[in-house]
Amino acid sequence: MAIGFLRVSKISRGTGATACARMAYVLRSRVHDPRIATTHDYRKKGTDDLLASGITGWNGDAESLGQAMSLAERRGDACEGRSAILAVPHELTIKQSAALVENWCRHLNERHGVACAWVIHAPDESGDERNVHAHVIVTGRRSTGDALGEKARELDDRKTGPAAIEAWRAAWGDLAGRALEQAGKAQPVDMRSWKRRLEAEGLPKDLIEGEEHLGPARSSAERRGRKTAAGDRNRRKRRRRKEAGTLIAERRKTGGGDKTGHPRTTAPVLKTASHEKQTKKLSRPSNAPVRTARLEKAVRKGRRLFDDMVDEASEAVIENARSRGGEER
Repeated sequence: MAIGFLRVSKISRGTGATACARMAYVLRSRVHDPRIATTHDYRKKGTDDLLASGITGWNGDAESLGQAMSLAERRGDACEGRSAILAVPHELTIKQSAALVENWCRHLNERHGVACAWVIHAPDESGDERNVHAHVIVTGRRSTGDALGEKARELDDRKTGPAAIEAWRAAWGDLAGRALEQAGKAQPVDMRSWKRRLEAEGLPKDLIEGEEHLGPARSSAERRGRKTAAGDRNRRKRRRRKEAGTLIAERRKTGGGDKTGHPRTTAPVLKTASHEKQTKKLSRPSNAPVRTARLEKAVRKGRRLFDDMVDEASEAVIENARSRGGEER
């Protein structure tokens, strides 16, 4: 079974993000944002990692789509659209991968009327060679092909929005599974989160933890071969994730795993070595009561100091008033 990955984030001005900047970055290109009169240029990064790109639901190029997304919104904290990152099955060829991503974007266009700009990136030279991934910029408004119109409100609604994203995940898993089948490498694509997979297999929920975002400085240091504390933590988490995958595979071979994806009613205690080591650390006696007592003591001391200051100030005011009264007499 292939493990699927799809993450969607908002392109929100409130966080400093813009569609033009995002478009320029993923395409390694130059895009001018007419709303703020700023040009974003990422051509120095080179295009060696670009495998394929395209536009769905829009008659112009990626730059014109980014500019339309920028000019369509008036609010200073507006959401200009969404950015999605998808793990493309590494078993597919570039042509097959491009067809898969385009089919998914066409599904979004037919379902919501939005336009998409997409690009497929090759794996990083220093990373996992299987990490073929796609970036998709999705408009927040419905597209006529030449202009952006009304808002796709179902994506912004607190109730229908999360459901829509889950539908995007399901559609990607279905399309990726079909693409693998057509390529002669049939296998289902599991789009469940690690938490859901662990629950279904009867494994501890905290067996897998999300990795930390390294950022430009630490990522650069890691690429140069200099290890960082955050990078070490991520490597430990990746080892635990690999161990969890091995456990799940072994349980399925022996018939102990749940192939349906539904949570088990009874969860046996089954942990990896690294998870047991982490659990022992967490099970040590906590110093929380001691810290709480110290905090309460510090608060009481602060209150006494404050009361003393108030008393001193009051006495000074009274003494000052008395002295003024004596002078007047």
